[in-house]
Amino acid sequence: MRGQISLEFSLLFLGMLVVILIATIHPGIFGLHKTVEISSMSLAHAAVSKMKQNIELVSSGDVGTIRIVYVKCPPGSWRANNTILYFNRSGDINYNITAYCDVNISLNGNTTITKSEIIAVKIVKIVQNKVNVTIYS
Repeated sequence: MRGQISLEFSLLFLGMLVVILIATIHPGIFGLHKTVEISSMSLAHAAVSKMKQNIELVSSGDVGTIRIVYVKCPPGSWRANNTILYFNRSGDINYNITAYCDVNISLNGNTTITKSEIIAVKIVKIVQNKVNVTIYS
């Protein structure tokens, strides 16, 4: 029985080969620009989701509650309108991401992010139904 490999090893090897082929073919089929666009949108969605979760967390605390959060963020602009948090990007890649919160949001600081970076966000509950969000980049 020398020189033979097990069935499990054969399946594992073929599975890894298929994964490597799919990973290298995907950018070729859809184009590198589309792959970068999808990655950027995914990162932006994660950033908005993290901001929303932390805003909701601070809003459930007492007045004066402070939380500092670090968010990995792609290039784009943050905006807030009452209880709605927006992140949008225009230019080579266009998208808008919206999150609805339970409290009013006051957005301050550097709301325009020029390159993909980790931003520091200070979230403070000012009054019962209002949260102040300051972005530092």
